[in-house]
Amino acid sequence: MKIKGIFFDVDGTLVCHDLGRISENTLKALYALKEKGIRLFLATARHITELKELQIDFPFDGYVLLNGQLCLNAQKQILLANPIEGHDQKQLASLFSTCAFPMVLVERDRLYINTVTPQVIQAQTAISSKVPPVSSYNNDPFYQCTAFIDEEQAHRLSQTLEDCTITRWNPYGVDIISAQGGKFKGIQAMLAYYDIDVSETMSFGDGQNDMEMLQYTKVGVAMQNADPVVCQVADFVTKSAGEDGIVYALKKYKLI
Repeated sequence: MKIKGIFFDVDGTLVCHDLGRISENTLKALYALKEKGIRLFLATARHITELKELQIDFPFDGYVLLNGQLCLNAQKQILLANPIEGHDQKQLASLFSTCAFPMVLVERDRLYINTVTPQVIQAQTAISSKVPPVSSYNNDPFYQCTAFIDEEQAHRLSQTLEDCTITRWNPYGVDIISAQGGKFKGIQAMLAYYDIDVSETMSFGDGQNDMEMLQYTKVGVAMQNADPVVCQVADFVTKSAGEDGIVYALKKYKLI
């Protein structure tokens, strides 16, 4: 099996939040893959500015950000941009402005929240991230919305949106993106840019927003700490992020 491109989720996959960064063993494995000429990509719900908080300065070949809504090449040039538009943009902007519940809007160059609650602080602490600054919406395009809501609220919200998908990333919050997007769409754009066939790809993830990615790539690896439904769609379940699960899987597939 020839692998030319590997996509990594960040939280709970590449980054173990007990450490708050990429482990030394995983970092060594990434450089070993680079030396073999394998293209390495991030595929995350994160914004590019948040990567600095996690001390991620490895030279990745591309960035599938905001669950595939914004994709950048190694030089941070835009390859794909898919903002939330139309009815859903207006609906989410209204909910944000009226502070119906805590929400983060994510634009090209910034992300900001409408109100801060203990739930927000708990959620951000769980992923080793600062709470975004409080700000108001100024009618600029946004690519993703994060809402800190429970399952019942998420269900009610889904019934008011026409062309968005809602995916839970931890018990405290959900990501909302255009239904025309998703990590696999971002991966498609990245593969086209680097002329890599999907049959030559591998991916690692742990959240429900990784499921399409794990199913789309040739080999999908779930972390042991993944949601059980994620493990069900994976080709292989490796050790947890805290146990260098990425390294373990790469050795199993004889890539390092």
